[in-house]
Amino acid sequence: MTEPNTAPTAAHVYFAPGTTPGQQAALYEGLAGLGVRAQGTVVGNYRSATLTWMVLVVLPLSGFLQECGKNLAQDAYRALKGVIGGALRRDPEPAVEDHPALILEDTESTVRLAFTPDLPDDAFRQLFDLDLSTSPGRTLRYVSERNRWE
Repeated sequence: MTEPNTAPTAAHVYFAPGTTPGQQAALYEGLAGLGVRAQGTVVGNYRSATLTWMVLVVLPLSGFLQECGKNLAQDAYRALKGVIGGALRRDPEPAVEDHPALILEDTESTVRLAFTPDLPDDAFRQLFDLDLSTSPGRTLRYVSERNRWE
């Protein structure tokens, strides 16, 4: 009988300048609680026509979301929301609505999921059913008016 893979998922975290040590620690702690071994770097400002971010986490996203869903069952979205919420606490200025503050990027498909502090619980629940292979290279955002990730 084969034992399940218990090795932690590896991730690299890129923090924008101004990300506080408390925000960094909250993200590392939350990721560790979800079985992700992360290391990070503070980088220069990254701004483009399409993305502005405070934290970019690069990891095998499909496997991470599936594992969260399996291990944490119906409470998985709350745990993920807590990790992201801890990283998004920003003093003194809030994230701009059109600009995500945290990006999760899949190492395989390069799909990016853009998070803002105001996402509803349903957005987090839907994460576990996303098929990232259908959107290679795209950045998906939760569209409240349509109640889905696009």
